[in-house]
Amino acid sequence: MRRLWPIGVVLLASLFGLAQSPRGLVHTVAPGETLFQIARRYGTTVEELARLNGLRDPNRIQVGQALLVRSRGEVALPKGRLVYFPPVQGRAFGLRVEGYAQGWVGFLGERYPLVPGKTGLWTLLPVGALVEAKAHPLRLGLEGEEIPLALQVAPGGYGQETLVLSPSLEGLLQDPSLRAEREKVVGACPKEGLLTFSRFLRPLEGRITSPFGTRRRYGTLFTSYHEGLDFAAPLGTPVRAVAEGVVVLSERLKVRGEAVILSHGMGLCTGYWHLSERRVRVGERVKGGQVLGLLGNTGLSTGPHLHLEVRLWGVPVDPLPFFQGLPLP
Repeated sequence: MRRLWPIGVVLLASLFGLAQSPRGLVHTVAPGETLFQIARRYGTTVEELARLNGLRDPNRIQVGQALLVRSRGEVALPKGRLVYFPPVQGRAFGLRVEGYAQGWVGFLGERYPLVPGKTGLWTLLPVGALVEAKAHPLRLGLEGEEIPLALQVAPGGYGQETLVLSPSLEGLLQDPSLRAEREKVVGACPKEGLLTFSRFLRPLEGRITSPFGTRRRYGTLFTSYHEGLDFAAPLGTPVRAVAEGVVVLSERLKVRGEAVILSHGMGLCTGYWHLSERRVRVGERVKGGQVLGLLGNTGLSTGPHLHLEVRLWGVPVDPLPFFQGLPLP
């Protein structure tokens, strides 16, 4: 759904300032931000940020400056090591296990397979946008041995907004069939296959109007959060696949309107909502950049836009970091 209120420059820069690098998580300083504010957002201290970035004077940071906020984590294991990117609310993060031939990982109540790679076993894990920012247990099952650990989940720093809805849209949100629609969307994404892309392509030429994770008040009904990334563009703008994949859903849905879902492997799927027209069929393999349909205003929508959604193992995660690359250490 498209947001109704404009987002300030500072908020946009802050929300979109988190990136992955080979060293860890990097934050780009936004106008008006202080090192204290950045430290509080990521659950760290001014002293630690100064140490990580070699800052002699913590009071002198510049707009656009890239600051390492969390270094890549490493844990020694009996036969190797665990390397991971620090988890953040609402984002996917990758981990790699070296020294073992097979295994699995358990995190936030779910169990995920580790798959072989060039430098060890690896996987991508989701962190829900509402997961509490604290230390959470992680278990590694490696060649018959279970190893208990814990990872600290950092806050996502999400904003808030209120959507003013017409009576008809409020009525749609109370439709009892919406649960079945959500189950269909989640169930359409298979867990098999391997990822075959390194980063997302832009789905269209347009501006981002509402980021992932924003806490939303939906009219007079309830408060939730935005599960995708909204792009505004003129009606009929071609909407393209962000990466190679297989079409696993292509149909008209009540809330999501004309909708397409692509499966990319390893439980990762992308959804394209509110289209005016679909141009692909279920079972079709598409390339990154291929046109899936045209931008529209169908379903629960307050104006022409594309809602791009990413689900990893069924959990919505922020699409934005994927445009910079897979979050793999």
